[in-house]
Amino acid sequence: MSLETVSVIVFVAVVAVVGAIAMVVRDLRAARRLAQPVAVQPARLQRIKRPEPEAEAGISVAGFDRWLEGLIQDAGLDWNPLLTAILMVAWGLLCGVTLFTFSERFPMAVVAGLLAIPLPLAWLILRRARRLARLQDQMPQALDVLARSIRAGQTLEQAIELVGDHCPEPLGHEFRWCARQLSMGLGLPAVMRSLVRRLPLYDVRILATTLVVHRQMGGNVVTVLERLAQVTRDRLNSRRQLRAMTAAGRASAAFIAVVTPAVFLYFVLFRPDYVAEMLGTPLGQSMLAIAALLEIVGLIWMARLLRSTY
Repeated sequence: MSLETVSVIVFVAVVAVVGAIAMVVRDLRAARRLAQPVAVQPARLQRIKRPEPEAEAGISVAGFDRWLEGLIQDAGLDWNPLLTAILMVAWGLLCGVTLFTFSERFPMAVVAGLLAIPLPLAWLILRRARRLARLQDQMPQALDVLARSIRAGQTLEQAIELVGDHCPEPLGHEFRWCARQLSMGLGLPAVMRSLVRRLPLYDVRILATTLVVHRQMGGNVVTVLERLAQVTRDRLNSRRQLRAMTAAGRASAAFIAVVTPAVFLYFVLFRPDYVAEMLGTPLGQSMLAIAALLEIVGLIWMARLLRSTY
């Protein structure tokens, strides 16, 4: 039996074992969740917050599952978190087996597989950031349409439906979903809580609170929506100016983040003798560990400095 056949068999076996373990864990969690009594929570919009992954379960599997589910939802995808995790592991195994098939160096194949697993996760994070940025850019237009329709004499339910029909994606889809929930008889506070959970944006929370207070207490909601639209538009303009002024710093951070791993990957693929000689000595291993640590520290530092521009 050839080496390629053995590699494929090992890959399929590992993927099957990982999938079976994941299915068992999912079934056990579902059975435990069904066995627990459901506590009725008071319908207060202020208590509806997105759980923080760091404070929930640390590095537990349940905490990572909730964080991954929120990440997929914010990215606008209708994927199963369990299937996504299995595909990530399978992608890493595929990259590792492919490199081992061509190079026949098991340590390098393991390193390549471990480095390939977070790549789909990075793509999801990038997709979420772009989707939330599009939603934030579309908020002033949605607020203007909502205020004008209410000023024209339409009800709040009709105004929300109008916003869903005239706003572009992805914000239009969210308001159309709210309109369908209202048409089915769901109350406005519950609809707004659902919107806040789906769109973790500060302006969405303010909009939801404004509409709920207006439904319960009354008041001139048109003026509030117009002012909120203007404030949102001014904040977006300020953020764009800040990003334009810090473009060089962000480009430097991206260059540092990409070039070093790319150079190391080049030596792993095309000059493996250099990498093997470096990793074969304690001095080379120590230098590689220190370089990786300094790379991570520098990226975290620059990310914290540029956090306000995102």
